[in-house]
Amino acid sequence: MEYIAYIITTMLAIILGQVTKHLCKKMPPWVSEEISFKEYIKSLKTDFKIDIKYTIIYLILFQGLNFAIGTGYQAYLYMICIFSLALVFSIDYRYTLIPDESHIIIAVIGVVNLLFNLSDLSLFVLGAVVGGGSFYALGVLALLIYKKEGMGFGDVKLMAALGFLFGLKIILVITILSFAIAAVISIILIILKKKSVDSYIPFGPFIVIAVILIMFFGEQTFISIYYNFCMWLGTGITDVIFKLINN
Repeated sequence: MEYIAYIITTMLAIILGQVTKHLCKKMPPWVSEEISFKEYIKSLKTDFKIDIKYTIIYLILFQGLNFAIGTGYQAYLYMICIFSLALVFSIDYRYTLIPDESHIIIAVIGVVNLLFNLSDLSLFVLGAVVGGGSFYALGVLALLIYKKEGMGFGDVKLMAALGFLFGLKIILVITILSFAIAAVISIILIILKKKSVDSYIPFGPFIVIAVILIMFFGEQTFISIYYNFCMWLGTGITDVIFKLINN
C-alpha cells in the first residue's frame, strides 16, 4: 500500500508548491502592515499564479523523505515543516524577516508530534527552552559586545519552535550545524566579494539547511562528523605542540 502514500505525497507537494510562491510574495508586506489581513485573504483569490519551482522542490524533498524515513506520520509532519521552512528561507533571505506564521505552524506540528511521544515531554520542552534561549543569549551578547543586532527575535522564535518539535538533543545538533554552515557560506561569499565582513547575512536560511540535513541524514551522522573533526583537530594541535617542544 506504499504507492498510496507516494500519491498522497505528490498531491501534497503540488498543492503546497502552488501556495508557497504566493505566500512568499504576499506575507512580507502583510507582516509589515502595508496591506490589511482582509486584503491579504482577497489576494489569494485575485492574484494567485501557478508556480512550478516550489512544486518541483517539494516533490524531490517529500519523495526523498519517504525513502529516507519511511511513510509514517513523522514523514508527513516533516513535509509540513519543510513547507514552513521554505517560507522562512525565501522571506528571510529577501526581506530579513521571519513571519510568526512559520513559527506557529512548526509549533503546532510539535504538539501533534508530542501526542505520539508523551513520555519525552520534558525533552521537547527543554528543546524549546534551549533552542530559543541560546539564540536569545547570543543576540544579547552581540548587542553588548558589538553594539548591533546579532540574532533577530524571529530566529529566536524559530529555534524555540524547532526545539519543541525535535527535542533537546537534535536542537543542539541543529544549532552547531547551522553555525558551521553559516561560517562556510559566509567565508565563500566574502571571498567572492558578494558580502563584506560587516554585512548582515540573514541566519534563517542556515537554520533551514541544517534542519533539512538532519531530517534526511539523522542527527547521529553529524554528531559523528563533529566528533571525528574534534579528534582530528585535537590530534593536529597536539602534534604541532609536541614538535615545537622537541625542536
